[in-house]
Amino acid sequence: MASPRRSIELRARGRESAALVTRIADGDESAFATLYDTTCGLIYGLLLRILGDSAAAEQVMVAIYQEVWEQAASYDEREKPMTWLVTMAHRRAVARLRADRCSQPRQPSLELAGRTPTNGSEADEIISGEQKSARSAFAGLPPAQQQIIELAYFSGLRRDEIAARLGLSLQSVQAGMRAGMKGLRDALESRKLHLA
Repeated sequence: MASPRRSIELRARGRESAALVTRIADGDESAFATLYDTTCGLIYGLLLRILGDSAAAEQVMVAIYQEVWEQAASYDEREKPMTWLVTMAHRRAVARLRADRCSQPRQPSLELAGRTPTNGSEADEIISGEQKSARSAFAGLPPAQQQIIELAYFSGLRRDEIAARLGLSLQSVQAGMRAGMKGLRDALESRKLHLA
């Protein structure tokens, strides 16, 4: 659980990032450089986790920040800047995974059992309290729900592909996805109430 001081720092950082996006929309290159410098580590880490290839992660990251430069004027200020960036990164990474899957022969599936996100001191410095809360909430889900969500989010698989990979019915995958997302939402809302 983040301390009240840490929560205030996170909100201030979010306001600063939103101000940077506004300046980027006005063509401010120094604001773009600052946003890049403060977010590229997290975005690259997410892309590397999803794509599993540093060259592909770098290519997608360039496209994401190009999109930030071009789409900053359409940024909705009600959304958190990191949410905007992470959503953009996830969307592009999954599109890249699917495109690569269509153009290459099927590779053996990775075993997800026992897989955990890698943590290092450098990564810990980048990860905010909100992301640590999300990881904690995810770890609190039953393993089957974790696996379904991980296959959907990090492997970019559709529900029917998840069902085939795990040997489950489509209804079981849908129910597991729904229950897992509800569990995440409930756990994160509970944490927010404790911080207020």
